[in-house]
Amino acid sequence: MLKVVGWVEKFVVGALVILLMLTIVMGTLELGSIVVTEIIEPPYFRIEISRLYEMFSIFLIVLIGLELMRSVKSYIVHGEIKPEIVVEAAIIAIGNKLITLEIKQIAPEMLVGLAATLLGLAVLYFVLRKTGAP
Repeated sequence: MLKVVGWVEKFVVGALVILLMLTIVMGTLELGSIVVTEIIEPPYFRIEISRLYEMFSIFLIVLIGLELMRSVKSYIVHGEIKPEIVVEAAIIAIGNKLITLEIKQIAPEMLVGLAATLLGLAVLYFVLRKTGAP
């Protein structure tokens, strides 16, 4: 029975790695397409703020994907997921939300909540790095 569980686990991890790699490549190609389009279409080398936010969001999403890939790679190599990698991905995700957030359309409580979450994650990351947690 444990062999079956091991095979299923390996299959699922392999499938996730392939899907994650495809997603990262597709996101990178999409970002490249947007940048090239903004450069070659009139007005040349001018980007609207909304389009810039979209570009930053895609960039950060691809970065989150890379952090997730690092986490899966760590799981494959070491048989465990390192907590600081997960916290890094969460910090990037919250940062992405803050960067692309329309401040005028958000309640102040939401901003305080995001700030508290980001601060908590930063403190957790610092503690994990300083203590050398596995």
